[in-house]
Amino acid sequence: MHFSLVRFNPADGPPSHGLDDAILPLFYALKRLGYRTEIRLDSVNPRSRNIVFGSCLAPRKIGRMLPPGSIVFNLEQLGGDSKWMNRDYLAHLAEFPVWDYSAANMAVLKDIGARAAHVPPGYVPQMTRLRRDCPRDVDVLFYGLINDRRHAIIKELHEAGLKVLATQDAFGNLRDALLARARLVLNVHYYLPAKLEMVRLGYVFANYRAVASERRPDTDIPPGLEDACAFYDYEDLVDGVKDLLADEKKRERQEDAAFAAFAARPLSRTLEGLVGKRGMSVPAAGGVAAPAGGGTEGAALREWSITGNVGGEG
Repeated sequence: MHFSLVRFNPADGPPSHGLDDAILPLFYALKRLGYRTEIRLDSVNPRSRNIVFGSCLAPRKIGRMLPPGSIVFNLEQLGGDSKWMNRDYLAHLAEFPVWDYSAANMAVLKDIGARAAHVPPGYVPQMTRLRRDCPRDVDVLFYGLINDRRHAIIKELHEAGLKVLATQDAFGNLRDALLARARLVLNVHYYLPAKLEMVRLGYVFANYRAVASERRPDTDIPPGLEDACAFYDYEDLVDGVKDLLADEKKRERQEDAAFAAFAARPLSRTLEGLVGKRGMSVPAAGGVAAPAGGGTEGAALREWSITGNVGGEG
């Protein structure tokens, strides 16, 4: 069995590097299970089992490109007034097997008749790339899209005299450089109701960085990660950040708790339940059969970013 992880980029925009934090752990976890695995950009492999990311951007067009049995990996929030609750994307999800990052999406997928499996973000050792003893000259780092509610917290922290860095476009080596300098990472929900932003935060947890996160009554937090962040109500988030920064030992304990909680969720264990190890055949909902096949272990990427095809074993 050969897996191709395919990232589709926007036709009229920059590359979707925001998907890299989901694709790269899957790449390494499948290799750990013994499967030949490659990463491709904007093109499927007809001789492989394709797992596609970003098909929400053009579901009808991309759906016509996919070989039978391709798996759609959904990383979007479904339900409510989400913009992804549109006819084209829901039909796309109903047509192909789906792997979904969020347990909260499973009810929607069931309602539309999708063959879906829950594949939450999980740890692979290759994610841990930063040293803990780097000089930390940035109090608070925020990276991600910035809307009004996120901007209000960032502005208030800056006005409180903290050194805050906020960016909407930090990936790969640049993101690592900023993360290495940060004493604390800020997480504020973009969508409401909210799911914990696990695709982004998993990498932070894996690199021993403390996270101060908003938590609402409706925030969907995966089991076992209740202590991975220092959680605060939106109105208390600024005071919570200042409190955590004022207590170095408390902040370091939060780093340890975050890493321990996330490392206890190896992605290879989740995938083994879906596809088995190489040479086994384990059918599962939304999963694939895994017949015997060879595999080669490619070199580790120099940076945690996808800039071209990786593996090329097709």
